[in-house]
Amino acid sequence: MDSGKSIRNLAVSLHSLLGLKTHLTSNWVKSISDIIKTLPSEKSVDMQPTNSDTDDDDDGDGDDDSVSKIKDELTFLTNYINQLNIKRRQILHEFLDLKGNIRVFCRIRPITGGENFGHLRPVVASNSNEVVLKLMDNKTKSYNFDQVFHPGSSQDQVFTEVEPIIKSVIDGYNACIFAYGQTGTGKTFTMEGSADTPGIVPRAIEALFKQAVDCNHAFLISFSMLEIYMGNLKDLLVPKPTKVTDPMAPCLSIQADPKGEIVIGNLVAIEVNDFNQALRLYRLGCRLRTTASTNSNLTSSRSHCMIRVAITCFDAAERRRETNKLWLVDLGGSERVLKTKASGKRLDEGKAINLSLSALGDVISSLQRKRHHIPYRNSKLTQVLKDSLGDDSKTIMLVHVSPKEEDLCETICSLNFATRAKSVHLGNEDTTVSRQISFWCIVLLHYLL
Repeated sequence: MDSGKSIRNLAVSLHSLLGLKTHLTSNWVKSISDIIKTLPSEKSVDMQPTNSDTDDDDDGDGDDDSVSKIKDELTFLTNYINQLNIKRRQILHEFLDLKGNIRVFCRIRPITGGENFGHLRPVVASNSNEVVLKLMDNKTKSYNFDQVFHPGSSQDQVFTEVEPIIKSVIDGYNACIFAYGQTGTGKTFTMEGSADTPGIVPRAIEALFKQAVDCNHAFLISFSMLEIYMGNLKDLLVPKPTKVTDPMAPCLSIQADPKGEIVIGNLVAIEVNDFNQALRLYRLGCRLRTTASTNSNLTSSRSHCMIRVAITCFDAAERRRETNKLWLVDLGGSERVLKTKASGKRLDEGKAINLSLSALGDVISSLQRKRHHIPYRNSKLTQVLKDSLGDDSKTIMLVHVSPKEEDLCETICSLNFATRAKSVHLGNEDTTVSRQISFWCIVLLHYLL
């Protein structure tokens, strides 16, 4: 076989492939680069026996020219992709900033089998952005949010609206996605889901790994999981002691580093290399979470469950920060004692949940009113989320409501809280007030995503 001609034919094929510049990805360019690295050098080709010195010289020159052209083309394509990534980051940041650093979605829980169908349903999703409450005397009250999911909405539809924030995490921004609402309104289903219909947490982690692989940089990703139970932090990746002689888990402490980033001392952080490793840890943590039965919910969450995914990239100067984190939070549900009939330990758990949710409401209210002092220190929940609810972080709040008439009071409270959160603007006001999203920016954003 003529090695020189084989190399030249391969080079021609690669060069023709490089001419197809549609749907470029960094993985595609890397694959072509790896193929080029396997091409024999000009020196190795010359050492092989040939039939004609003249042909060898011609083939060697042709091979060298072809490989040189391919390398030049790859350099051009790599620079081109880097420029697209910079534009994509800028447009995505402005897109999310214009929509609001705290975006608020509302999900209406469907009526399940066995529930009372005799009462009129007071909550109606009139369109994709509005919730209408049917009050007494034929009066109604409407609330507007970034997105409203009616009772028949799927997990796919919910995550489609959430997914853009994952890109900002890859770009180095802190982000927080949390579910809020009355107990029994489906927060855990939205976040955790089931085997057949996974929720936001597994989908977000999977999307994070896919997007990290698609980048030109190497990422170090670690997984942590904790709960806030009765006002205390508990590491969900540390098994509970079963014997008196078993060592106690170290206490978790909340601190701020010199850059203002929140650090949780003694929290286990396990490096994960793929989605399946993270998913196994997540399932382990879910089994250790504190749940109990109440009058409102057979498997009521008695704590705030918090998943932290930390992302570090050392060789990307254009990222917002070297290490950032994504918080995925399933908040414990707000409760009314008259409805839950809770007593003893269940009552104490409900009080602790309500107190921390009240503290979260105070933080949201202070951010809304742009007060100089934000009361983050009033609860462990707001302390942990401090750097993901302020500054330039990206936050999505999913408020969950019941469609039942008997839950109308709790529904109004939840929607009022969500309305305050929607009006919060983080970061520098002058960078977004005067901006407008043009048509070409939206088109380019969707193309790049």
